[in-house]
Amino acid sequence: NERINCIPEQFPTQAICAQRGCCWRPWNDSIIPWCFFAENHGYNAQGIETISTGVEAQLNRISSPTLFGNDLNSVLFTTESQTPNRFRFKITDLNKSRYEVPHQYLKSFTGPATSEALYDVIVNETPFSIQVIRKSNKNILFDSSIGPLVYADQYLQISTRLPSEYIYGIGEHNHKRFRHDLYWKTWPIFTRDQTPADYTNRTGHHTFFMCIEDTSGRSFGVFLMNSNAMEIFIQPPPVVTYRVTGGILDFYIFLGDTPEQVVQQYQELIGLPAMPAYWTLGFQLSRWSYTSLDVVKEVVKRNRDAGIPYDTQVTDIDYMEDKKDFTYDTVAFKGLPEFVQDLHDHGQKYVIILDPAISIGKRANGAAYETYDRGTAQHVWVNESDGTTPIIGEVWPGLTVYPDFTSPQCIDWWADECDRFHQEVSYDGLWIDMNEVSSFVQGSLKGCEENKWNYPPFTPDILDKILYSKTICMDSMQYWGRQYDVHSLYGYSMAIATEKAVQKVFPNKRSFILTRSTFAGTGKHAAHWLGDNFATWEQMEWSITGMLEFSLFGIPLVGADICGFVGDTTEELCRRWMQLGAFYPFSRNHNSETYEALCPFSFSPCPFKSSRHYLTIRYTLLPFLYTLFYKAHQFGETVARPILHEFYEDKNSWIEDTQFLWGPSLLITPVLKQGADTVSAYIPDATWYDYETVSNEGVLTCSNVFSYIKYLSYCQKKKQRVDMYLPADKIGLHLRGGYIIPIQQPSVTTTASRMNPLGLIIALNENNTAEGDFFWDDGETTDTIQNDNYILYTFSVSNNALKITCTHSSYQEGTSLAFETIKILGLTDSVTEVRVAENNQALNSHANFTYDASNQYQPLPLLILYFALSWK
Repeated sequence: NERINCIPEQFPTQAICAQRGCCWRPWNDSIIPWCFFAENHGYNAQGIETISTGVEAQLNRISSPTLFGNDLNSVLFTTESQTPNRFRFKITDLNKSRYEVPHQYLKSFTGPATSEALYDVIVNETPFSIQVIRKSNKNILFDSSIGPLVYADQYLQISTRLPSEYIYGIGEHNHKRFRHDLYWKTWPIFTRDQTPADYTNRTGHHTFFMCIEDTSGRSFGVFLMNSNAMEIFIQPPPVVTYRVTGGILDFYIFLGDTPEQVVQQYQELIGLPAMPAYWTLGFQLSRWSYTSLDVVKEVVKRNRDAGIPYDTQVTDIDYMEDKKDFTYDTVAFKGLPEFVQDLHDHGQKYVIILDPAISIGKRANGAAYETYDRGTAQHVWVNESDGTTPIIGEVWPGLTVYPDFTSPQCIDWWADECDRFHQEVSYDGLWIDMNEVSSFVQGSLKGCEENKWNYPPFTPDILDKILYSKTICMDSMQYWGRQYDVHSLYGYSMAIATEKAVQKVFPNKRSFILTRSTFAGTGKHAAHWLGDNFATWEQMEWSITGMLEFSLFGIPLVGADICGFVGDTTEELCRRWMQLGAFYPFSRNHNSETYEALCPFSFSPCPFKSSRHYLTIRYTLLPFLYTLFYKAHQFGETVARPILHEFYEDKNSWIEDTQFLWGPSLLITPVLKQGADTVSAYIPDATWYDYETVSNEGVLTCSNVFSYIKYLSYCQKKKQRVDMYLPADKIGLHLRGGYIIPIQQPSVTTTASRMNPLGLIIALNENNTAEGDFFWDDGETTDTIQNDNYILYTFSVSNNALKITCTHSSYQEGTSLAFETIKILGLTDSVTEVRVAENNQALNSHANFTYDASNQYQPLPLLILYFALSWK
């Protein structure tokens, strides 16, 4: 199990193994390496010195056969003890500069090294290896002695042994389980226009993983800052091996007391997520293809008539003229500006798609395509290897060029084009797609030259085994560097450029950017959906893992295409997926052309009613969700949260990935199997209340019968699996005791909902205590937090008293907010009196409060904030 493969690129032969100077030991299973490294490979450390940031040493290569040619004889190793819980080490060329990711949020560290490090670092000289050890428990978190360091011009390799088999992250892939399978798995990373498929590289490039050490909660994370094509190989016991095609080895290691802390530390490094506009948390509806504006109008009308909570209408490339950016079809979509105004008049929003590829052809009427002409005049395109000739590929509009979003003049051009089009069609947000970057011809219209960039000596196990497959040539040039190095940064740079455009179009407002291709730090600029999925039960289930992984990657506003993008769905599948999708942080129903429309009203009344029911619950909980995003933006906390982040002392939670939490306190249990009405659900160690019972909303079934499931049936079964009965129109929603949830009377848009009264649900734990908070601003102005223009309340309950503390109250429009109803769950004694502490006034029991002993909850009406309540 500790064999590190010496021939990773092909099936091994004894002859090649001998050429590489490795050990040959055939095994009865070809998945285990037959040819593996011995101690005659790697580097020796020379002259380890203490410097201001940590240590530094020259590494000299041990004389041995090469794997892929052009090995560097000497490299520079440096360490940086940046903070007590963050450690960095770099290995670079000693004699000349190599490509490094120009990430805007990584600041150079000049020291001094922290004197309070929670870790020790051991550098072994012969052969070189590095160990990072947690001081408190002596766990070795990173140990490269398991395999040799290989450092060639176009091939870098390093391995590390891990202290635990519970690792999570690395993407973007179609991971079926949240915890990684350690059985000899190769995960290629290189952005690619690709639907979810087993073991293939997909649209994102994420090299971060988190590992749980023990049941005390101590965890750590490892991040490689590198954008080149690579594969990460995972094997028992466990060992992780990086095989990278270029750049440098630039590792960060994070130490946390809990898994949640590790994710927060990672996000502090790469950039904390953006604070979304409130309306972006509402339900969105989209389709490829709406054949005309009349079709879109009918969709909007039917959803309005049906009372579906629904904020945003999205149009795919159908709205464009010949699929050209910054145009709209004035025949099929005649009246589009007026339609958008109608959406705005109804408190709704409009989002359009933009692809990066720009057509080189003329407009449909023979006129010049001015977007292309202006871009050409400003030299904004990705160029061929000569650095001056725009590379030509093919996407939806035909032959195209590609904006170089790393170029300052391109960013200005893109912002100008977005602004020009907004003056024609007043869209509210932008959906950027096909930005891996995608091309329908291999490399370019001319093909790709035979050189070391397009045909490197080592190609990771990516789809098609060709770097330029379904994209542009690797020797093409951008402002940030050669496509070989910056390819996986294309979507990231487009998101940054689009954010600049949004700032020009909406100078004082938060807009919405949704991107398909992502990199570390994309969450600072954009949301993400999980790509072009399939309408299958398996892909609905696997979407939970995808959502949780992007929570680790710092992109909390994430969701999958509800009901599936590719393929015809069924009534049952779409119903269950709408139930789950109502609790994706980013909730959008979207499907492909040629398949049946998947709008909530498209099936019989029963799924429609179920969709409306759970979207209504979503809108009720939006103040809670918005507060979670405030915490993500400020502190890097996760929104959709793995159960293990809250119950890390319970090892059973470490493998749970068919349920998830909103923040620490709302447990969501969907039905993920066809024909099932019972789910084997895990009940963590806490007091749980069935949300739909205590909210008085009940469970709407196809026969219009209200059915209630009391939380008490689960209270006696903590830390074990139970058979949870979830009939056709029910998803499991449970509130965790010890927390206070802000809610709001829902309406069909967030615009209307925000005008309604608020409320609190107080879920007491076994000690009769609870806590919570509530963030509120105008929902759309930029920098409200930085400008201190918001309201923040903290709530706490103990000794039968609710205390509401206002820590920020500068948002004047919010000072009149009132809690119309406060519900207290889990009271064990009858309530005979409720008093407002400010004036010690008792509330009339008949007019102002009631006590329901059967459900053990206490609803209280209309209380202005700043008051404290006590009851007895």
